[in-house]
Amino acid sequence: MKRHEYLIERSDLQGATHLQVTVSYTIGGRNYVSGGVTPRGFYVSVIPVTKRGSVISYIAFTGYNKLIMTAARFSEKQFNTAIEKSKELIPAMIKQVLSENKKAS
Repeated sequence: MKRHEYLIERSDLQGATHLQVTVSYTIGGRNYVSGGVTPRGFYVSVIPVTKRGSVISYIAFTGYNKLIMTAARFSEKQFNTAIEKSKELIPAMIKQVLSENKKAS
């Protein structure tokens, strides 16, 4: 599936150098970690990562993932709509990640 992904360099993160922002389509289904069901649709995620050269590493279970819109199947038009809708959610998600990052340090 297609992904829209970019990095934001941040100097105020503990244990990370960038925030990775991703918009993607997920087919959903049973989540064996949480025991619930993940809805099928488009998601935006913001994750603190460390970039060294061409290698990007992250710590598991950090960052936030949010459903933008449900969709029975992937389409280019819906993907572009999800990217536009994600622009409204990303600033608040970045604030959440920064807040959690400061608490962890």
